[in-house]
Amino acid sequence: MKKKLLFVESNTTGTGMLALKKAVSWGLTPIFLCNKPERYLGLEETGSVVIVCDTNDVEALKETIAANVAVEEICGFATTSEFYLEAVATLATHYGLPGNPPEAMRTARNKSLTRQALAAAGVGQPRFAIVKGQADLEQALATVPVPCVVKPADDSGSNDVLLCNTLAEVEAHTLKILSVTTNMRGQATAGTVLIEEYVDAPEFSVEMFTWEGKTTCIGITEKSLTGFPYFVESRHIFPAQLAPEVAEEIRSTVIKALAAVGVKNGATHTELKLTPEGAKIIEINARLAGGMIPELIRLATGVDMLEQQIRCSVDGPQDLVVEYAGHAGIKFIMAPEAGVLSEIRGADAAKCVPGVEQVIVTGKPGASVQPPQNAYHRLGSVIVKGDTYEETVATLETALANIDVVLEASVIKN
Repeated sequence: MKKKLLFVESNTTGTGMLALKKAVSWGLTPIFLCNKPERYLGLEETGSVVIVCDTNDVEALKETIAANVAVEEICGFATTSEFYLEAVATLATHYGLPGNPPEAMRTARNKSLTRQALAAAGVGQPRFAIVKGQADLEQALATVPVPCVVKPADDSGSNDVLLCNTLAEVEAHTLKILSVTTNMRGQATAGTVLIEEYVDAPEFSVEMFTWEGKTTCIGITEKSLTGFPYFVESRHIFPAQLAPEVAEEIRSTVIKALAAVGVKNGATHTELKLTPEGAKIIEINARLAGGMIPELIRLATGVDMLEQQIRCSVDGPQDLVVEYAGHAGIKFIMAPEAGVLSEIRGADAAKCVPGVEQVIVTGKPGASVQPPQNAYHRLGSVIVKGDTYEETVATLETALANIDVVLEASVIKN
């Protein structure tokens, strides 16, 4: 009898569909529970069984599973979507299968709860205030003066994260966030805004796996941002170039943060700023990194993060031996001004640059484009591998120099 691995939705990139295919390759039957199968390009080619149901209601999910899958056939629950981490944790706990405590996923998903947990544990982080209505603003700004970062407590992809320089900007953006009552997946939002100290310092992310409470660090990623006053990731280099004592401080800070939140199993992607006072946690994501960081890790170490994450849903990660073989990097293609996209030119030339592993173009001719305000505004990417950090950075710049974003009536170098 084939064991069945149940997926509750996924992200809408190729990673989600690849996860289903990996399950098939291991002799498992992936059951894909979703509310809009048309959202997923290539779903029909994954070999999974698709069941359409209300995935935003855990009780409805339980009923659907009971009606369609024998309990003894279920070997685990998984998702590659941040919006369904708590639901998957609840189901795994209900069925007695590997997973995280639901309250840990609730704390990780809601950044205001994360902040409170880190504060209680004495983990370094920016000053913050939690706002649930306009009445909270005055006290919040007494705690965190401008300039400050204003963001929703439970969104993803840097959506609606804004650096505000005046009280008027803080108020306007706070009210804008509070006016949003459902997210892109149709779930009720937390109705909560975080106002945080703006930390102007280098940013890194730490990719880790935890299994039965024991955490292994896969590595540290250097991150570059663009789009101010918005915060959009424009480049990643893995592994980051850091002094050993600095890397150790970063790792130990993140391990303490994960313990404070209550993470027990699976991948985590923790973002932080490295300040003169030490590492300060920006946010904890209880999932794999986005932005193709898992692919950079595969190129630089051979570790397949997606495969290991799926295994955490069943029987735990295997062979997490990390040996660095050079560096890998990604830089994103973006529109420097607003307009209508005519074409993205030069991708073939970029592919011919030595060291380039992949060039992806996602921008579609005829689409309206703009300087990025979140990850969804990016138009593609270039991934490279190099023997050294310096070679990796140089190859990215050489490859991107070949690419032009062509708007109707203009040509713009990337």
